[in-house]
Formats: sequence, C-alpha cells, structure tokens
Amino acid sequence: MTTRPTLAEPVTIAEWWKNRRGESIRLTLTTWQGRNIADLRVWCTSPEGKLKPSAKGIACDIKHLAKLKGAFAKAEAKARELHLITDDDGGDQ
Repeated sequence: MTTRPTLAEPVTIAEWWKNRRGESIRLTLTTWQGRNIADLRVWCTSPEGKLKPSAKGIACDIKHLAKLKGAFAKAEAKARELHLITDDDGGDQ
C-alpha cells in the first residue's frame, strides 16, 4: 500500500464573495485526521473583520473530486438549458 502525502497547511483553490454581508465561499484542499479532503465552505466576517469558517459547507475525501467536477458540469449545463444563467453570469468578478 502506498502512503499518500498529506498537507501541513490548507491550500486555497478558489474563493469568491457570496453576498454583501461579508460571506465568502472558499474551496480548499486540506488534511483532516490523516485524510486528504476537499472542503467547500462558507466563511463569515467576524466582528474583528477576519474571515472565519462556518458550519455551512461540505467536506469529502479527495477521491470524490472527479465526481464533484462532473456533477457541477451537469448542473451548469442544466442551468444554461433552463436559461437560469448566461455566458455573462458566474465568471470571476
């Protein structure tokens, strides 16, 4: 059995503002209890002005990234088919 590397610190892959109340959505790769995970979580601005992770989010084993990628691609395609988003929506802003 091959030992997989672990991360000493979380690696932020993407982050964007969720709303104007100071909440962001952040995707990180991290190691938790010896397991490598993908963590998609809402971060909230504290009264001190610092972003803190909330309980809202999902974390799953890193092996599920390909399935998540496929699921998000299907969701985007369906949202476009239903005209819920257009080419002008959802880019880096």
